[in-house]
Amino acid sequence: MIYLKEFELPEKEDYSGYPFHLFLEKKFYDIKFDTITIFYGDNGSGKSTLLNVITETINKDKKVIERRNNLVKTEYFDIYMNECKYYVENNIPIGSKMICSEDIFQNILFKRKDNQKKNSARENLKKQYLQYKYNPINYESLEDLSLSVETRKKTQSKFIKSRIEENSREFSNGQTALDFFDKELQENSLYLLDEPENSLSPKFQLELVQLINELTRFFKCQFIIATHSPFFLAIQNAKIYNLDKTPVAEEKWYELENMQIYYNFFKGNKSYFENR
Repeated sequence: MIYLKEFELPEKEDYSGYPFHLFLEKKFYDIKFDTITIFYGDNGSGKSTLLNVITETINKDKKVIERRNNLVKTEYFDIYMNECKYYVENNIPIGSKMICSEDIFQNILFKRKDNQKKNSARENLKKQYLQYKYNPINYESLEDLSLSVETRKKTQSKFIKSRIEENSREFSNGQTALDFFDKELQENSLYLLDEPENSLSPKFQLELVQLINELTRFFKCQFIIATHSPFFLAIQNAKIYNLDKTPVAEEKWYELENMQIYYNFFKGNKSYFENR
């Protein structure tokens, strides 16, 4: 499924400020999208900027792409965005999303902090339970009487469970990140993913790749991904724009410089793998 068909970047530099010069220097003016489109390049190549420009330009007309954190814009960002154009093949569904690596880290931290709060509340409830069950109390309210009766009928664990939820199950950062994607990525949507490989081990990256393939093949999703991970770059039939080249060019994943470096490294050390 293709929702976003084409995106045009300004071909003239009206202002010298960021991001006007970035893509002009790369002679990158027109992006044609496939079901899976990938922006590849080193840090500072403009991968994340492109995702932000696309998201904000579309949302300017109709807010259909959700993002967890508002973008901190540079002085000329809105001016630049107003000169961009886009074309759709199918209407972009409401509830489409841009997901950044910061969203993943915040989700991991939120779970940890939430569990810490629950642990603290649980300790306070333990003290309350013991106080009402074993210590003589001058009842000052019906609530005091009710708590005293309840603690005599319930075990400590049942008393606590009736008042506070169980802790969120904690996994490794990688498993937590993968679970986040599993919940966030739903059918019939356009997704923009900014370096989804962050926090994911190679094993979990491959699992996310499998999920992306299933969503595009069976569930009418389109993906635009900024990455330099070989596992995402090697997605079959993905269209790759190499932002390290001037002018920016479409390339196959195995033609990219970093992939050649990986290949030569493992090729030079293949004896260690073959002799195991």
